[in-house]
Amino acid sequence: MKIRKYRYCILAVIVVAIILLAGGHQMPKYVSRLIAIALLAVVDMLYWLAVKKFITGRFNNVLIAAYWLPLIFLLLFFIAGIPAPNNQWPAFPRIYFPGILLILLIGKGIFLTILIAGDIILIPTNLIRKIRSRKIFRNRKWYRPGIFMKIGAALAAFVMLMYVAGMFLWVRDFKLNVVEIPVKNLPVEFDGYKLIQISDIHLGSFLTDKPVQKICSLVNEQHPDVILFTGDMVNFTTSEAYPFENVMKQFAAKDGVYAILGNHDYGEYSSWDSPELKHQNDLDLFAFYKRIGWQLLRNENSIIRRDSASLAIIGVENWSKSKRFGKKGDLKRALAGAESTQFKILMSHDPSHWDAEVNRLYPEIELTLSGHTHAFQLEVEICKINWSPSAWLFKEWAGLYEKTQAGGLKQYLYVNSGAGTLGYLGRIGTRPEITLLVLRRAD
Repeated sequence: MKIRKYRYCILAVIVVAIILLAGGHQMPKYVSRLIAIALLAVVDMLYWLAVKKFITGRFNNVLIAAYWLPLIFLLLFFIAGIPAPNNQWPAFPRIYFPGILLILLIGKGIFLTILIAGDIILIPTNLIRKIRSRKIFRNRKWYRPGIFMKIGAALAAFVMLMYVAGMFLWVRDFKLNVVEIPVKNLPVEFDGYKLIQISDIHLGSFLTDKPVQKICSLVNEQHPDVILFTGDMVNFTTSEAYPFENVMKQFAAKDGVYAILGNHDYGEYSSWDSPELKHQNDLDLFAFYKRIGWQLLRNENSIIRRDSASLAIIGVENWSKSKRFGKKGDLKRALAGAESTQFKILMSHDPSHWDAEVNRLYPEIELTLSGHTHAFQLEVEICKINWSPSAWLFKEWAGLYEKTQAGGLKQYLYVNSGAGTLGYLGRIGTRPEITLLVLRRAD
């Protein structure tokens, strides 16, 4: 028995070492998270000593495999990253492996959470058991009824099935949201002006160009006046966009296609052998935008005119309230030369920019378009309740928001839920979105 315990301790040390060392190689910027993951892995292994007592019968081998599969997949993910990081893997494992791993870890997390919650609830019972064991109970072992395991397993299985369903039912079911924006004093020349917003397409998450072609067809069928792309063309590196170049050239609008950079477009989620290589990745992305005919706005603007009326398309580089994503955007610089335009549209990838700076310092910007949140690729809408885990991180996370300034002037923010996916190749309760925004003159 002692030898077995020592073996188990050695195994736990090996698991922690793999997570910290191999994981540190795969995810060099997330060392603190790796420490937390290693601690959770130890908790996972410790709970096996309690769980295995309940695993009996003809399906015991299947249940044993199900318990250990999430941890095994996690270790494989980190080990496979030693010869090559995830972003350098072939397309199929690069796209699907992280999503499958996420589903397994979510299921395991739910299962362990129920068990731990059960243990906490039963602390008083076990204290009484320990004190009065000779009078009431037969032994002093920790009392842990099997009902918590059954509830945890059932709930985990249900959630995992929902995530699997999300990989097939909603992930390519593109939705066109039509939103009318009432604008006081909008020049009559721009009444009915149609803007298409696309965001977070994440080309590196597509195996073929068929879904992108579907997006393009849906967009072009609306005959938009202008197309605005609010960032995150790729996941890790510019090379992910190359297989889709011909399709991206097919997007068409009367006044052109404008784009900004998202946090994933800077190559900061990849390891580079030198700053020069990272810089070349940036240059390659800029060149890609030129080849497909999209005008990339990097803290600058473009003015669209209709006779004597004017509308400004303003694009800033990624600006986030979070230190993690940084503040590359310079809105003052981006506005230069567009101050006298009669209507201003700002493209800013991260919606936290709107409340933190835009509506506080720039009331003249009537409409801001953002993306970034993906609505967490998970949304629950029941009756009048509309919720997503995005709400934990973002004050504005999907849809249309407005704020009334002094004098009755209204500012609008629209947060697009994204056309693509990241990490988990699926969506639950929220479809990939294309937005048609129509400007309407309001009295």
